[in-house]
Amino acid sequence: MTNIHPTAIISDTAELGTGVTVGPYSIIGDRVKIGDDSELEPAAQVRADVTIGASCFVGSSAIIGGDPQFRGFDRSIRSGVVAGSHNVFRENSTVHRSIEEGVHTILGDGNYLMANAHVGHDSIVGNENTLANNTCLGGHVELGNHCFLGGGMAIHQFVKFGDYVMAQGLSGCSLDVGHYLILHKVNEIAGINSVGLRRAGVSAKARKEIKEAFRRIFRSDETLAQVLDAVDLSGLEPEAVKFYDFFRGKTKKGFCIRQK
Repeated sequence: MTNIHPTAIISDTAELGTGVTVGPYSIIGDRVKIGDDSELEPAAQVRADVTIGASCFVGSSAIIGGDPQFRGFDRSIRSGVVAGSHNVFRENSTVHRSIEEGVHTILGDGNYLMANAHVGHDSIVGNENTLANNTCLGGHVELGNHCFLGGGMAIHQFVKFGDYVMAQGLSGCSLDVGHYLILHKVNEIAGINSVGLRRAGVSAKARKEIKEAFRRIFRSDETLAQVLDAVDLSGLEPEAVKFYDFFRGKTKKGFCIRQK
């Protein structure tokens, strides 16, 4: 059974699951789908062509599916946002829809956006990430899983973050950041997120191999190309292979490492 306040404005084409709560003065747009047991606080907005999974929370004045901040954007374009289940969008957080016809900004499951956090258009956000207050993801950002972004942290458009990345509050990044790293200041890597890896149950052997990979890529005199050409991945734990493989992937912005 849904619980809808009489002052809420809900499109006739919206689909609400069972147990959904919609607070006073909330707005739900055309072709919106909201999963079971989700809640919209007073004055929350879920704009057209947005899909939200089960057990999500949209705080007061949060706007999901607003127009992208993109000069010359054609507002007649049909695009949207797709978010999984158990996501929290706290007050004043924003997630913008795609700039492309029929394309969506995407969030996985279990993400927590604190007050005033922003996810730009065409971004792809994984699962179980925490975006602290005033965090900003530019357009086309790719964020992995289990990342923690400190308050006021900003990511430039087209940047990729791996899994279990921890970013210092008020830091900034315009380069791709590999798995398991700690970012501080601007485009500087402080080390490995060892605490996060232990909490995730990553084995001591894998953590040791990741630390050795970090030493070779970030602290040795070898170039990145030399490291990747020389490393033997056979026998390494999957997490260590994943660490190396990130730096073999395509990048539009370049990798956040010491320059050689």
